[in-house]
Parts: sequence; structure tokens; C-alpha cells
Amino acid sequence: MEDPQSLRPKQAACLVCRRSKIKCDYSPHENKCKRCIQLDSECVRPTFHAGRQKGIKNKRKGLDKALYQIEQAIKRARTGEQNSEDDKAIGNLQALLEGSRASRSATASSHLGRRSSSQFNSPDQPDLSSDDDDDDLNNTPDSNAYVSLHHPHRNSINNEESLAIDDAENPLQLLARASNLQLSPQPISGLSPKQSGFRASRKKQAVIEHQQQQHQQHQQHQQQQHHQLQQQFQHQHQHLQLPQSDEDSEMQSFFTAVRVNFDVGDDIDPITLGLVTQEEAESLFAFFHGKLAHTRWGLDPKIYTPAFTRTRSAFLCTSIMAASALFLPSAGALSKRLSSHCKALAHRVIAKRHRSVEIVLAFMVNVPWMFPGQHSTDDETCWYVNTAATIAIDLSLHKLLIPMEALGSGSDNMALARGDCLDPRTALAMDGFSFVEHTSDLGQRLLRRRERCWIALFVLERGMSLARGRPYTVPVTRVIKDCDQWHRSSIADPMDGHLVSMAVLRRDLDGLLNTVRALCDGSQGISTDGGLIAQSIESAIERFFDQWLTEWGFSIGTGPQRRLPPYVEILVTHTRLSTYGGVINHPTAPMEVRQFFRTAGLSSAVTVMRAAIQGESQLQSIPNNTTIMVSFAACFALTLSAYATGSSNLAPSIRNLIEETADVLERIGSATKHRNGLSTLYGKYLRHIVKKAATAVDGQPFQMNIHQPDPTIPRSGQLGTPSSAVSASPSINPIAPPPVSQPSYVEPQLWPGTLHFSSMSDDQIAEVLNQPGNEFDPSFAGLSWEDMNNFDWLSWPNLTEFGV
Repeated sequence: MEDPQSLRPKQAACLVCRRSKIKCDYSPHENKCKRCIQLDSECVRPTFHAGRQKGIKNKRKGLDKALYQIEQAIKRARTGEQNSEDDKAIGNLQALLEGSRASRSATASSHLGRRSSSQFNSPDQPDLSSDDDDDDLNNTPDSNAYVSLHHPHRNSINNEESLAIDDAENPLQLLARASNLQLSPQPISGLSPKQSGFRASRKKQAVIEHQQQQHQQHQQHQQQQHHQLQQQFQHQHQHLQLPQSDEDSEMQSFFTAVRVNFDVGDDIDPITLGLVTQEEAESLFAFFHGKLAHTRWGLDPKIYTPAFTRTRSAFLCTSIMAASALFLPSAGALSKRLSSHCKALAHRVIAKRHRSVEIVLAFMVNVPWMFPGQHSTDDETCWYVNTAATIAIDLSLHKLLIPMEALGSGSDNMALARGDCLDPRTALAMDGFSFVEHTSDLGQRLLRRRERCWIALFVLERGMSLARGRPYTVPVTRVIKDCDQWHRSSIADPMDGHLVSMAVLRRDLDGLLNTVRALCDGSQGISTDGGLIAQSIESAIERFFDQWLTEWGFSIGTGPQRRLPPYVEILVTHTRLSTYGGVINHPTAPMEVRQFFRTAGLSSAVTVMRAAIQGESQLQSIPNNTTIMVSFAACFALTLSAYATGSSNLAPSIRNLIEETADVLERIGSATKHRNGLSTLYGKYLRHIVKKAATAVDGQPFQMNIHQPDPTIPRSGQLGTPSSAVSASPSINPIAPPPVSQPSYVEPQLWPGTLHFSSMSDDQIAEVLNQPGNEFDPSFAGLSWEDMNNFDWLSWPNLTEFGV
């Protein structure tokens, strides 16, 4: 006869007996076992077995169990031994990931939905701005996106290995901080250790909540017990893992690639601080893009709106508005506030190591109209340019933007070194735009802004070096070497052609100088004809500039004759003059070469001053470097004209031209009461040395003579009048100086019978300089260093020739 105990259904032991580890003895008709009857306690028997199933040697629980199941499911999926439980585990994991992606996309959509309707022309472009609450998020690019861009080949290998799971890289990154599961490389975190721990804890909590949802049918006290076990495990896990995680995060954060560090915040934002209103900011930005962009290249008006610029750099936002306020007559107080704040932000950027493309642009925006210091060489121009170059190289602006897959495919890119190239996706992630597709219109504009910034920096630094006699510091990179057709784009800015034209000219100038020096050095033979060498040098220089003018005159020229804008004409002609200045006293140059440099150099110097006088109405925002270039041309011409023969009226005509140039510089530098332009000082200085030169030559005190002008010759100041400004452009320039009240029948002249170079064409100037009677003194054999006083680059403190 069978034992009655064997006939009753199997049932788990109660919690009391299980805790005491004794046999739970009970009868089928009784609600309590004998032990619970003795203790008079509640006899609770669970409906499921919480322990291991028979044959299972796995003692993992809670989060560790979930991670182990996922790991095993992935391994079986790769080998094709996947079962229903694996499908369930993978499905649960994918549901978690989809929920995480949905929340991230919803957050990104809320960020992108805050843009103003006026920020971009295209309505489907996302907003690049965000509120101040998102500063911490914007200051560091997305970590996962940033690493995936730096390791494209590694990502492709991981995708091939994860056959049964879509985007296996993401689940592994999701779990990497919660366990030692190393199925993919550890991501290089772009966050601080504090932020990394916060995100890791959120992922752990998501897994725990998912497990708790699977056991909602359990009894309440069993849920509490299970939750206590989970918390105990989590506490132990954190106790063991977090110290190592913090150390790894700090190390990984230290060795990550460079990334932007924005100078934004309520404590420095000019609008939040009340320096300007929103309406004033909009007006100042519009003025800058409409009236000043032709002299300060580098900013795309479709990108750099007030809303976008505020979220990227308070320094750039303030700099743009401060520059505009300089040229508004009624904005004196506003200009002072913005200029003071701008200077404070420049020092803050250095102290706090802020860096971004916008900060590079901000330094460049401040250079053209910087206030003069106590000395001609103690302004902050060189410091600003060098700082901008350092930040630009740190951000890899000098690198060519080429997708890594295209670089690895060979073909035309075989000649490119990997170190000279940067993947567009990496560039966008580095700038904080990892959510922008690099092939979209917005992505292309953002990438193009990096290239434009580097080209503009190259042009600015070369121009500053030419004007101030400094060695070059910005290298000629592949971006500069290949920029000839860069301006031909559907999303190009109207000023891109002007920018590229000057970049090409400054880039190729070194080759021309080397050619000229080589020709001079090759003339050391006994039988060498100096006249042939001079003709070869003249041919090389003329061919260089004619080729440039043929290529770019039609692209950037205006009018039926495709005349260069005054600002560009001054830059080009000064570059030609710098060519002569660089080799005018070359030790191996024959006498005929020096004679050629004398005539050609004087012609270029006169052309620079004529362009400044005739283009006064378009040069109201003339940069400081251009002012120095014009002054250099004036002193160059003044020095050379001193060697003219005594019967020639060339020297008085040059002094007259310099006097007109000084008038123009003074008027431009005082366009507004608060302008305080550097050109005012240079204009006064030119007037002073002209008077000294006249006194030294004539032996008489300076005086001004007024005579009846030739009615066939236009007045030199005519282009600055309102009537000529209206005829030259459809609208009156708001920053043009007030008209000079002067009778139309008188012409101020320093010396009677002088030539009117300011109203001549290039051919007329060349004809005058080469006509009989204007030849140089036969004793002229080149300008010595004592005469020039290091005059190649116009070192102002050494201009002692005229007693100043």
C-alpha cells in the first residue's frame, strides 16, 4: 500500500520552513504546516520555485542574470543556435533600445523645434540654437557618435559580427558601463566622470524596472523580497565597479580628441546682460552683413544670425555688434559698452580655454577696426591673429574634409596623406553637430563654414604680415592649395570669390619672389646682360599679375570694364608693390634691374593711393592693415620721388597725391565721433612727413596755394560727395562721411603746376613716369638700407630721414 504522503500534489515549502531549512510537513486538508502551527505564524507557500531548476548550475540573479542571458543569446545568434528564449531576450533588449532612441529623438526634436523662422531660408533645416538650459549638452558632442566617427572601420566589423541584431553597437554601449561585457570596444566618453556615472545609473535602472515588470503577478511580499535582493546586488555591484569606472572615465576623458568649448552663458551673453536689446541685435547683425562683410570675409549671413551666434559664442556675437556700432553715428554709448565687453570676453576666452570655430572668427572680426594703442606696434592685432591660428589648428580647420571611405578607396585621393584629411562626420561631431547629416544642405553649410574660416584666416595673416613686416605663421595647407574653385558652389556666399582670389594671390606670391631672386642670382656671370635680366624679371612679374587679373577680374569685377572693387584693388596693387619692395635692394641685382624696380615700384605706389582716393565712398570701413598698406605706398613714393631730377615736377606731384591720401584717411578714421580709427593717426602722420619733405627740398616753410583748376580734370574729392555716392550705387551708404563744403571753382593745391595722379588711369600714370623730364637722377643706383631705414615693411620708428 502506497504512502498517503506520495499521493498528495507537490507543493513548495513555506517561507518559514525554507528559512529554517527544515522539511515542511503539512497535510492536504490543512492550511498550515506543523512548524507554522507551532509558531502560530502565517504559512505562505509560493506558487513558483524561486531557486534553480534541475540541471542549472547558474546562480546569477537580478541584473547580472539579465546581462548573462543577453550575452548568451548573442553568442547563440552568431552560431545559428538561437531558440525561443533567445528571441524573447533579444526582443526585450530591442524594445529597451527603441524606447531609449525614441526618448533621445524626442529630446532632439524639442531642441530643434525652438528655432526662429528667420534663422535659415529653408524651412526644413533644423535649428542650431538651443536654450541656456542645454549648455552642458551642447558643450560636448555626443559620445557614441563621436567615437563611431573616429573608428569607421571598427564599426563596420562590429556590424558584420552582429548578424541577428540590428545596430548591435548600441546595445553593447548601453550595457558596457553596467558590466564587464566586452563585445565591442569601450567608447571614448566625451563626458565628465560625473555625467558618465549618471547615464550609467539610468541604464541600470531601466534594466531593473524591466525585470520587475515581468514579475508583477507575484505576491506582494515576494516582490519586496526580490526588490531587496536586487538593491543589495546593485549596491555590491556599484561598490565594486564604480571606483574603477570613475578612474577609467577620467583617463578616457583626458585622452579624448579635441572638442569645442563654447563661451556661452547668462553671465556673458550681451543680450541677457542688457547691453543691447533683441531688436538692436537684429539691426546690428543686418548692418554688419550688409555694410561690413566686404572688408571682413569669413561669415555666412545665412548661418550667423543673432539666434545661432548667441548659442555658439558670446565673443563673436559681441564682436559683430561692436563692429557695427562703430559706424553708426547715434550709437556712441552702445559702441563703448560693446567694445569694453568684447575686450573682456577676449581675455576670458584665453583664461578659460574656450575654443570653437566661432571664437576664431571673433578674433578675426576684431582685427580690422581695432583701436590704436599707445604705440604704433602695441595694438593686439598680431596677438589676436596668432591666437586665432592656434585655436584653428587645434580644431583641425586646416585639414581637408574628405570621407574616410573615399580616402581609403584610392583613385584620386591616393596623393592625400591621412593626416591632412578629416572625415566630415568627425568634423561635425567635433563642432557639436553630430545630429546633422553631413550630406544635407545644412551639413554642407556647416562644413563649408570651417573651410571659409581657415581661408579667411590665411588671407588675414598674410596681409598682416605683408603690412607689418612679419614672417608668415599660417601654413599653406591642402585646403589653400586646392581652393581655386572653392567659390564655385551652389551654397557659396557672394564674398567667397573675393576671398578666394586673395588667397590664390597670397599663396602664389612666394613662388614669384623665388623666381625673381633666382633671376637676380643667375646674373652673376661676367657676360650677363643686365637688360635681359631686367626684361625677364619684368616679364615674370607682369605675367603673374596679368594671369591673376584675367582669371579673377571677370569673377569679382564690377561694371562693363569689370573693374576691381577699391578694397581688392588696393590689396592687389600693394602685393605688387611688396614684390618690388622685397627685392628692390637684392645684393645680386644688376643696375638695370634696380632701375626697373624704381619705375615699376613708383607706379604701383601711385596706383595704391589713387585707388584709395577714388574709392573713398566704398572704403568707409577700411581695415587697419589696409591703412598701413596705403601709408606704406605713400612713403615708398615719397622716398623714390626724392631722386627725381631738379627740373622735374614729379616730386611735388607725389607730395600733392600724398596730401590728398592723408585727407581721405583722416575723413575715414573720423566717420563717426566714436570711430577712433587708426587711419586718422596715419593720415596726420603722412601730412606731417610731407611738410617736412617739402621744407627740406625747397628750404621754405610750408604753405598752401590755391589756384584755378583745369575744368577738364575732375576734383580728387569728388567721389566722396553724396551725388557721386548716389550715382555709384542705388542707395546712399549710411556710413559715408558728410559732404565737404567746398566751392566748385577752387582746387586746393600744395604746389602749382603739379600732376593730378588721383584722376589718372594706370596707363596714364605709366606714361607720365616714363616721359622725358621725369627721369631719375643719374646717381641713383638703388636705395641703400640707410636711406630706406628697413623700408621694405615700413618700420615706423625708423623713419628718421625727414627729421621726425
